[in-house]
Amino acid sequence: MPYSTLDDFEPLSTIGSGSYGTCKKIRRKKDGKIYAWKEMDYGSMTESEKQMLVSEVNLLRELKHKHIVRYYDRIIDRSNTTIYIIMEFCDGGDLATLISRCRKDGIYMEEQFVWKMLIQMTLALQECHRRKNGKAVLHRDLKPANIFLDIDKNVKLGDFGLARVLHHETSFAKTYVGTPYYMSPELVNNMSYNEKSDIWSMGCMLYELCSLHPPFTASNQSELNKKICMGEFNRIPIRYSSDLNEVIAKLLRVEVHRRPGIEGILRDQRIQRQQQLLERQLSSSRESESSKSSEDIGVREKRVEAKEKELEIREKDISRKEKELEEKLKKLDQLMKEYKRKGSCIDINSAGDADLSIDNPHSSCLSKGKKDPDTPKKKVSFDMYGKENLRQRDQRVSELLTKYSEPETYDSLYTQELVKRHELKDRLFKAKLKALEIRGLDYDVRPKSKNLLHFR
Repeated sequence: MPYSTLDDFEPLSTIGSGSYGTCKKIRRKKDGKIYAWKEMDYGSMTESEKQMLVSEVNLLRELKHKHIVRYYDRIIDRSNTTIYIIMEFCDGGDLATLISRCRKDGIYMEEQFVWKMLIQMTLALQECHRRKNGKAVLHRDLKPANIFLDIDKNVKLGDFGLARVLHHETSFAKTYVGTPYYMSPELVNNMSYNEKSDIWSMGCMLYELCSLHPPFTASNQSELNKKICMGEFNRIPIRYSSDLNEVIAKLLRVEVHRRPGIEGILRDQRIQRQQQLLERQLSSSRESESSKSSEDIGVREKRVEAKEKELEIREKDISRKEKELEEKLKKLDQLMKEYKRKGSCIDINSAGDADLSIDNPHSSCLSKGKKDPDTPKKKVSFDMYGKENLRQRDQRVSELLTKYSEPETYDSLYTQELVKRHELKDRLFKAKLKALEIRGLDYDVRPKSKNLLHFR
């Protein structure tokens, strides 16, 4: 993490507080990543406390392990005499909260989880007790509240505020520090101590994980000290195996020389079996996750292939329909060109059985500006009272009237009677036609012979 300022982060919530200061959950503004910082007021600290703070920051900078809380940066606000130590944020909380929840709900933790905590805490302490530079780091304040968990419930050892660096394996510290319930017998007796004091504290925490209470409890400090020095405690609940009970009892041996160190714990066959089992579970979970991810990728690939095939089918269908449409358009264009070239119309006065198709070259044409020279100008009709015959009859009557209008040829009375007779016959015939129309009968008015073409 590059050099940071307070403006780069946004506090979200308070995780916890104590004599050391306040721990808060924060978010980096530029990328939204979540961290935690511990803010402490160094203005009211003594010189020794300031030296311890500097030592903690320098130590956190060096400790890089998957089961130790990762240190990222520090920010010093000199105007407010406050230092902010930016660290990894642990989503799973801490063991103290987990134990309190189980105690409240009246449930015990799974034995496999306790073995997991034992192995991962041992590996974290191994990183502290066996430094490559030959210096052993004592945590000196191991307790459930300082064992954090990530989202997968893996150990993250934190809060090295009371840590002490020993320059060689035979060095012993003499400062009285730590939480009373987890203090080793050598601390209670004001004796010098080494990294095996952390082993005792780890044994107390594992006992509390199983029994949901510390192995040594009392109403006052003196009584608690007596119980710790005697080293007597009840067995963990019977639901847990004897192997786990024996390992915890081994860690809680009062005599320092009989208490195992980190290497002795890791050489224990029972712990080695559990460690192998834990590694197999982790590897299988990784494989399952990878296989699941590969299966998800395979499923996505199959879906993509199915979509591509579906799109290909749709494209083929669309191209086929486009070809059919193009063919239909070509046929329509040909028909339109043929129609324009030949011309086509229907004579509404033509006979009912005439051919009206546009392909008939002999069909009549009523198109504007086009006339067939062979087509007669007038319609021929053989109806006795058609317009043509009526005109001919009127013409003959007028001729007769003109011819016989002279007094010396015929009498005028005869001529008038003749005309009246013709008019009467016309009225009678029209009345007969009207009656037939009213009755709905079809009367054939066509002449029966050529002699009836001209009515006389």
